Amino acid sequence: MDWKAEWRERDIPECVWPVVNDKSNWRVNSLSRLAACDNRPGLKKFYITVKDCEGNPMGGIRLRFDVEPSQGQAYDHPNVWGMTDEHGYMEWDHLGVPTRYTIWMEDDEEPLIENIRTDLDYEYCRPPGQTTGGWRPVNRPGVYSYRIEIQRKGASEV
Repeated sequence: MDWKAEWRERDIPECVWPVVNDKSNWRVNSLSRLAACDNRPGLKKFYITVKDCEGNPMGGIRLRFDVEPSQGQAYDHPNVWGMTDEHGYMEWDHLGVPTRYTIWMEDDEEPLIENIRTDLDYEYCRPPGQTTGGWRPVNRPGVYSYRIEIQRKGASEV
């Protein structure tokens, strides 16, 4: 199932969907925001897996993270980046502030993914069939986690 179908199925409004650059040399295979019942309290992470065009893990791939600029306000943008390990995996414990993130691959001139939102409202975990409980907001403004799988496009796709 493609990630957009998953978001539709979960009834997530389109205005909070990430925006993927289809012109990039990279494809986003999956992108999911962890629901309150899936995310542990206080975790604010991006879990990213990068694969080559054949589906094998790609180690040593540089990813850069940034926050989207605001209008009418100047502030420091952190130069945050890292590289995938030998298994093509990277975890980033993001800033934990309500904002919108962008992800850049290698030295691309445009971001691969924009509008990854952590400026969302409180989200409580109430497992199916449970009528009480769920009083503790696991996901809250600034504290959301995402799982992302990225794959390099083949020569015929570029």
